[in-house]
Amino acid sequence: MKQSRFNVIDKGNQPTLVYNSYSGAIVALDAEYEKALFANGANGPSEIVDNLMDAGLLVSDGLDEIEHLKEISSACRMQSKSLSFTIAPTLNCNFRCPYCYEDGKRYGSMSDQCVDQVIKHINGMALDNQADSLQIAWYGGEPLLAIETVEKITRGIRSDEILFNASMVTNGYFLDGKTAELLAKNGVTHVQVTVDGPPEIHNQRRCLPSGGDTFNRIIDNVKRASAYFNVILRVNVDPTNGDQIDRLIDSLDQKGLRNRVKLYLAAVDDINGACANSPCYSEDEFASIEASCLSRYKMTGYMDPFLPGFNPTICGAVNKYSEVIGPDGSLYKCWNEIGYSDRSYGSIFESVASNAFEVSKWNAYDFCSDSECLNCSLLPMCMGGCPFTRLYENKTSCVSARKNCIKVMRAAYDFKHKK
Repeated sequence: MKQSRFNVIDKGNQPTLVYNSYSGAIVALDAEYEKALFANGANGPSEIVDNLMDAGLLVSDGLDEIEHLKEISSACRMQSKSLSFTIAPTLNCNFRCPYCYEDGKRYGSMSDQCVDQVIKHINGMALDNQADSLQIAWYGGEPLLAIETVEKITRGIRSDEILFNASMVTNGYFLDGKTAELLAKNGVTHVQVTVDGPPEIHNQRRCLPSGGDTFNRIIDNVKRASAYFNVILRVNVDPTNGDQIDRLIDSLDQKGLRNRVKLYLAAVDDINGACANSPCYSEDEFASIEASCLSRYKMTGYMDPFLPGFNPTICGAVNKYSEVIGPDGSLYKCWNEIGYSDRSYGSIFESVASNAFEVSKWNAYDFCSDSECLNCSLLPMCMGGCPFTRLYENKTSCVSARKNCIKVMRAAYDFKHKK
């Protein structure tokens, strides 16, 4: 037996905690378990050794854990039975958020001809691959500006023979009760809505062209929608609003959203120079804020501290049978590319890829190409970070857990044992 190379150990407090980024287990060790782990299972009671192996903390001497990751990831990324599509029925948006990375894109909505071809394209792929599951992520722009398109495509591709589920990323402004009920009937099970702080902060960042209040309408919509599907609130944070999360939580409580929605933080990303106009957090700064929030709010129902396990598929962009479809029928691998014609690899109106190189570089993506990643104990969870960042910016975007893993591990343990 040997310790897994993917163990993260916290001996700074009692009890000693170990997180394994392959299994996702967080284990509290008593003296006997700690002795068995650090002795690599030698002479430890068989029951304890078996438990440590079940949690992934101990592995067999002959296991090459990196090769194991490669084999499983490769198989999952080539899986043809499960199809995944991100569809942008429109790139138009009713908001004018200052940090939006979609500035400069070609805007437009799907024509009736394109809608019909999307249905034909997806059904053809499902038939050719004898797919048994189909996932749709509705994206934009603001997809609720094209709710009729969402309905028509769903009706055209949904089948009793194939497991179907859908999600949506929306600004929430049009997510009233009637629309939420309609989305649920069309297979939507998860919706992400962005709320960037308490009302006066949010209204500056998530704004209509004419200005005015958007916060209260969105939160009232979210409250109604939470009766139909899971709602996740995303908070885009940078130095202008990162100290306002307490006030946001107070605002959500006043609206009666405790235990009705989940919330997570995301650092404003420097895609297309977003950080040139307003400062962004460094990795260290964001990780510190995230860990602090997870610890403070772990008992509120808004944030559950946890650390995930192995992510073999990495991201839809690097999976062979995952596609992004723009409103003109253009095909992409990553949703950051929607609307940029030079990054499209083809069209639903074409039988073969017109830019084979564009799709091949995503399918050939190697999460092990960085020696620093190979030596990182969080590799199974992170799998080399965002492929878009590595391919287009030639750098690695590490998950925040690389900076705050110990703090989040401890918060997750406290959350489980103090509920």
